Amino acid sequence: MNLRRQRKYYLLRLFRIKASPRQVACGLVLGFIPSWFPTFGLGPLLSIGMAKVFRVNVIAALIGGVIGTPIWPILFFCNYKMGSLVFERQNKVDEIDDVSYQYVVNDTLGSIQSGGFLFLTGACINMIIASLAMYVIVYILFKRYRGTILQKI
Repeated sequence: MNLRRQRKYYLLRLFRIKASPRQVACGLVLGFIPSWFPTFGLGPLLSIGMAKVFRVNVIAALIGGVIGTPIWPILFFCNYKMGSLVFERQNKVDEIDDVSYQYVVNDTLGSIQSGGFLFLTGACINMIIASLAMYVIVYILFKRYRGTILQKI
């Protein structure tokens, strides 16, 4: 399945969900949360588990987890940048090309002094800001424009 067709499939699946806008928005947000942390490929599974615990839409959570999986280098780069902004410290990651999954895991789980604290602080701040913004955007899209979007897809 090519990327364009896959994107259209997930959009159709998301907008056809028979759930309230609140449940879909919460599901998508909860599904995206594990993407901010190194989850070793278990992000979508964690998304489903969190959706079941908080009783929100599981399909929306799975889609949120799938959305976050391929963009983890960008998210991790943002975590380092936010952490270094908050603590006004220089970090080891200056460009997005410097982000590698192994480096992030070692740095996060290894030593707090080596930058893991910067990463975790940045991840928490970014997660809160992005979750609030994503919730508002998805809620408005589903509340006001669901029918219009489905007709155009």
